[in-house]
Amino acid sequence: MPDTQSYGSGTLPVLPVADVDATARFYTDVLGFNEVLRQPMPDGTLVNARVELDNCHFMFNLNPKDARNAGGGVYFWIRVDGRDIDSLYQSLQEKDVEIVEQIKNQFWGDRSFTIKDLNGYFLAFNKAIKQ
Repeated sequence: MPDTQSYGSGTLPVLPVADVDATARFYTDVLGFNEVLRQPMPDGTLVNARVELDNCHFMFNLNPKDARNAGGGVYFWIRVDGRDIDSLYQSLQEKDVEIVEQIKNQFWGDRSFTIKDLNGYFLAFNKAIKQ
């Protein structure tokens, strides 16, 4: 795993969480992201972790005070055009992930569903479909 903070061009959302390790494990073990960075403090406390899925990156930052705001109603859209969205949906249902919007075809040409992560953030997985 690289120990660099490089992630290429674009935006890197940094989400405050109360437990960086638990959050990174949820994203990797349950949602299928790859972990690309762990950044411990000198005392060994994990302060940051970064995960990615396709070209979508998130950084988790140890910040118990701000993490109490539990997602703040923020939605993140994750494009999964190279994946089978129905299989992904089924897999997350089998893992008892909290589905807040069932999978469906949207009028704008996407097939999508939304989950809530263990910190209260909403992740909307979207795939372009032919109309």
